[in-house]
Amino acid sequence: MKYQNLPAFEKHLEMASKVQLSRVFLIVSPCQYERKKIVEKIVSAIKGKEGLVHFQVHEGAQGAIEEQIEGLNTASLLTGKQVLLLDGIDKLKKNAMASLSAYVVRPSPFAYLLLGSASSKGLNELYATGKKELIACDLSDEKPWDRKDRLKRSLVEFAAKAGKRLNADALEHLLENVGLNLPGLEQEADKLISYVGERREIALQDVHALCAAQKSATLWQLADAIAWRDSFPRIDETVDLSLLLPLLSQLRTQFQQGLTLAILLERGTAHADIPHYIPGIKPASLDKILPIARQRQSPFFKRALDLLFDVELMAKNSSFDPALILDLLLTKLTLLKRHYALPVSQSSR
Repeated sequence: MKYQNLPAFEKHLEMASKVQLSRVFLIVSPCQYERKKIVEKIVSAIKGKEGLVHFQVHEGAQGAIEEQIEGLNTASLLTGKQVLLLDGIDKLKKNAMASLSAYVVRPSPFAYLLLGSASSKGLNELYATGKKELIACDLSDEKPWDRKDRLKRSLVEFAAKAGKRLNADALEHLLENVGLNLPGLEQEADKLISYVGERREIALQDVHALCAAQKSATLWQLADAIAWRDSFPRIDETVDLSLLLPLLSQLRTQFQQGLTLAILLERGTAHADIPHYIPGIKPASLDKILPIARQRQSPFFKRALDLLFDVELMAKNSSFDPALILDLLLTKLTLLKRHYALPVSQSSR
């Protein structure tokens, strides 16, 4: 049986835990953190029914599926029922997926198998063979408005566990500011819970005061590092469109500034006159980027701006994952920087 929204799946889990839980569960979601949260609910239900369990986790493509399945078929009197999580089964090779499909036809009565996948692509055989035993929570085709409503409920519950109430306006602005990604939202909600202290309600002004300023600073730092350093910083935030599109905008500002500076240098503009053409630039910032602009010259910045235009078009009009789009941008910028790091005489125009 396949559930395509989380509340329906949780309702099934609640009812089945009182009668008979399935031995095989499948969680499909592009967000690994969300898969983990759903797994925690399933394991909690299993523990409530079975008591002692032995929980193992294996992530990514597994090369020894047969051995793990053999382990599931072995009863243990000491450790209780086995619960095995195989996350990332979308990375499995065809023969390993066939072994899983064969197992779900007749799963072990001694164990529970939990499967995680970022995509439903390639799972048709698993669904077909497991139609009697497999219970799936498949969020891969979740509509954006359904996802938004679900994340709102999740955040309200998250705040309630800390004894806080999220104001409706604050909740709405939090989602607009952070985006539709659960780990980022919970991280910001956790900061807000600490920020309000003894106050019971988290209001809109709290989100304005804390989250927007933090995100703005983070985006500026990322854009500055990407534009002017040879190596790129680690991006700890979850990459979605709410981060990618503002980051592209910040990068455009950086590269336009670099293009202006490079053209001024090529025209022989005196150092003392440069601030007149780039108002607002701080002397320390100018000293930092001046030698880089002199080395890369205007063709680099023109090509970087063209690349940004193409990437932004892709972000707005394709279904590619934002993290993948950002990786593509960083890879192409790396190649561009290496090309323009060569002496001018060796660089082709």
